[in-house]
Amino acid sequence: MPEFISKLQYKTYENGEYSDEKVRDLQETIELINNFPWAIEQYAHLGITGPSITIQDIEGNYLKMGIYYGGRFSIYYLDFKNHYYENRNISFEFAQDKVIEFFAGRIDLQNFKMQRFGIGLKKYFITSNFEYRIKIWKLLLLNIFWETYFVGTLVLGGGILFNNPFKTSMMFILVPALFFGWILGNVFLSLYRRRNQYLRISRGNDEFFFGDDSNEIRAYNKTDIDKILNYVNKSSRNPNLIEIYEVVFKNGANITFTNVLISNSQLSSKFSNKWKLSMTRIEKNFFNLMKMMP
Repeated sequence: MPEFISKLQYKTYENGEYSDEKVRDLQETIELINNFPWAIEQYAHLGITGPSITIQDIEGNYLKMGIYYGGRFSIYYLDFKNHYYENRNISFEFAQDKVIEFFAGRIDLQNFKMQRFGIGLKKYFITSNFEYRIKIWKLLLLNIFWETYFVGTLVLGGGILFNNPFKTSMMFILVPALFFGWILGNVFLSLYRRRNQYLRISRGNDEFFFGDDSNEIRAYNKTDIDKILNYVNKSSRNPNLIEIYEVVFKNGANITFTNVLISNSQLSSKFSNKWKLSMTRIEKNFFNLMKMMP
């Protein structure tokens, strides 16, 4: 009897998040389907990303059984050639029959709707690791205005200063450029020192992991969080795009990181309504914000 990988996805999970992933035979998979809390998971997002059980065979074919309206079900099938099929609004018994056929290696797709190009859909079947690290391109992108201003002003001012007899007046251009260049350099240096910073966090999992490098990674729990503070620049005209997050725990401890590690929208999405946690926005002037850089 073949054994295939199967895994669970609940309505609080995000795309690519699964649990209880392991190898099971047909009988164990049928038991998994029968014991899944389908009734509780109703009234969730329908479709390929909703509550479901996903099965993967040894050839790389995927079959996903998910919820539909009114206690009905859907089957989504993606083969190893990225051909995608779906059949919605089916009975529980029909869905189970398709699982049995899948294990037998002869699934009948006659009543399924086919979409020939399913390459972009594979991400909804595979498990994501939800790991976040500092990327140089993100650091450069979040400082693009400062970089443009600094380099542009330095080149322009330097050229004029070299050819202009009134050199003293040009210092009013170069000095601010050098000053903000010094600030920019300190930002880069601060984040470079923490270039190995690591975060692993997903929406449906209580536990998450954080560390400033691979030797300092610790496990934390969302239930221990007291508040999440989001420090942003006070002036809307300031081109600074870097934000700082401070996660404060109920025991008084805290961890700090920036949106170079994980974006505001990504971090917000990691907490379902279950946690009753939302980021508190705190505005700081530019210099105070830079002093808080972790």
